[in-house]
Amino acid sequence: MSEVTRLDGILATTIDDNTREGIWESASAILKHGPNPGQASDPTVLALGYVQSGKTTSITALAAAAADEGYQVIVALLGSTNLLLDQNKQRLEGSLGITTRSDYIWISETNPATDAAGKKLRSFVDMGRVCLVPVLKHAGRIRAVAKQLAKLPDELRVLVIDDEADQASLNTGKDAESQTYAAIRELRSSVPSHLYVQYTATPYAPLMLDAADILSPQHVEFLTPGEGYTGGKQFFIDHADRVVRNVPMLDEQASKSPPLQLQKSLHQALSSFLAGTALLLLKDAASPPISMLVHSTARNDVQARYEFLIRRQLDQWRKALVPDDPETIPESITDERERLVQNGASDVDDQTFAHKLKFVLAQAMTWLVNSAADINKVDWHVSPVHVLVGGNKLDRGFTVEGLTVTYMNRPASPQVDTLEQRARAFGYRGDFLPYCQFFASKKTIRSLTEIVHTEEDLRARLHDHIESGGSVHTWAREIGLVLPDGMTPTRSSVVSALSTMGLGWHQMRAPSRQAVDTSHNYGLLEELGLLDAPRVSQGRLAFRTLTVESLEPLERLFTQWARPDYSPGWLHDEFAGAIARGFTHLKSATVMLMEDGEAPRKRRWSGELGFVNLFQGRDLKPQQNGDFYPGDRLVENLENEPNQIVIQIHRTQVRQHEDDGEVLALAVYLGSGLVVRKERNV
Repeated sequence: MSEVTRLDGILATTIDDNTREGIWESASAILKHGPNPGQASDPTVLALGYVQSGKTTSITALAAAAADEGYQVIVALLGSTNLLLDQNKQRLEGSLGITTRSDYIWISETNPATDAAGKKLRSFVDMGRVCLVPVLKHAGRIRAVAKQLAKLPDELRVLVIDDEADQASLNTGKDAESQTYAAIRELRSSVPSHLYVQYTATPYAPLMLDAADILSPQHVEFLTPGEGYTGGKQFFIDHADRVVRNVPMLDEQASKSPPLQLQKSLHQALSSFLAGTALLLLKDAASPPISMLVHSTARNDVQARYEFLIRRQLDQWRKALVPDDPETIPESITDERERLVQNGASDVDDQTFAHKLKFVLAQAMTWLVNSAADINKVDWHVSPVHVLVGGNKLDRGFTVEGLTVTYMNRPASPQVDTLEQRARAFGYRGDFLPYCQFFASKKTIRSLTEIVHTEEDLRARLHDHIESGGSVHTWAREIGLVLPDGMTPTRSSVVSALSTMGLGWHQMRAPSRQAVDTSHNYGLLEELGLLDAPRVSQGRLAFRTLTVESLEPLERLFTQWARPDYSPGWLHDEFAGAIARGFTHLKSATVMLMEDGEAPRKRRWSGELGFVNLFQGRDLKPQQNGDFYPGDRLVENLENEPNQIVIQIHRTQVRQHEDDGEVLALAVYLGSGLVVRKERNV
């Protein structure tokens, strides 16, 4: 029986046919990029998934398929901490049956660093075994393993799997290579015939690397999550009104001082977790483990204080609750229970709920997971109910089993990959959603919401670009990332030479002043229907306004607009592309005719620079009747709802040249973020 057939039979017990088919198609597509037998080559493939979307299953499937293809050594860089290495190693070995099978196909050698371990590995290769080599992503460990792998025959094909490849693997050194990166270079050099596969859900750094970088991918495989996957879109867009909860700014853990008592929002989060766990256990006895994540800071001492306060609160509730007296159920838990039931959670009578809540409180265990904790490996088997408190050790790559409530009052990171990886809430069954709550600050929530659009845009644009014959490197130079305002894709020490184009407002300062062009452009506006559109109030002023819900007329407007070849700062094709990208998720745009009542506005023109200021500013103070105009740049409530597309056509005359006739100038608002690309000269 082949390894693929065996593993597929196991996966079939929990994964539907379509999802399994996608897993095997991805594994096959990745291996097609590998070296042929006897060939010395070292291609790099990026396997792009979603956060918590079954990445380990994909890795396991790839290992099984590689074994069938004749790869005898599979090196797996499975984490930069022993906690992650152990977690991922156990899953991989368990799924492949390495510790339970008796057919002597697989062996596993973790960190084979000594000559004795290397000799043992070579002997297994000679015996025809498939050798899984889990390795800690640590420079010393990797170098030691590379030294032993170099003694293998050069023609032996090796599969190298780099889990969370966008983090510790990349080069962070300025004047010299960082240690882990240099060690990976040695590892790759030690096996002339190998396929290097990078797994990540946050690929922003690898995709923006210099083409000459040894970790820059030549190929990308898009991994598809299974049915029922709940990710950022489900949390922060589709079900945000039910799932997302605000942590007030005063409750953010910004200082080094530990809290004196539980913040009100954390008290609510803990209450929601307990209420939801009781209801979930009553609905589905097979649900455990069920867990809550508290991510407040990177500081160990502050995390310890949070764990103590939570443990103390649980003790108080344990003592207060009398199972036969529903009146003793804490008010906050009752309130959160009602909220969850309104969200779709299954309810029960008060007596039954009180008894199950007593059980939940009795079983609830708190875990402090950080480098200073005596025990930082969570044992999911000792209890059905867990509250995990920690920081960096609980984000990237760490799987929180059965997570329903996340409390993240740590200030938002400006790095997209870091912030997205902290959101461990993703990946669970869709029927868990009524019991899920995500507590974070407005800034964190806004950033995570916009990152959903970044993620979807990246996958769609990169896929289309490659399908049309482009490469990862031409995508990085020509298309790039759309990022939320004020955010960066990754650490500046990893990726340099990036160019940015702000979205926001852009104005055509030097439009065509030719009468024939103005007449042509008026025809486009008439075709669009703008000239007969109703006037919509923007405070003191009102303008003809259309809501356009199809991209085609907007593309036609931009494609056919008569204009000079150059207008300062106006990148016509660039802006048209940005409108198309934004329209993908916004699904509509606002088009406005900016004029002075029924007459054109008069604007000053300065030589080759064109209009000095196309936009009308805000009123200095309201009219006597209270009317107020916020200014052209803040129409459509852009100050409070910045994620929009607004196209303005300014009907103008050049001051002191009114007899020359009217001039139509475009201005566009493209959203609140940035487009980031790799600079072309690199």
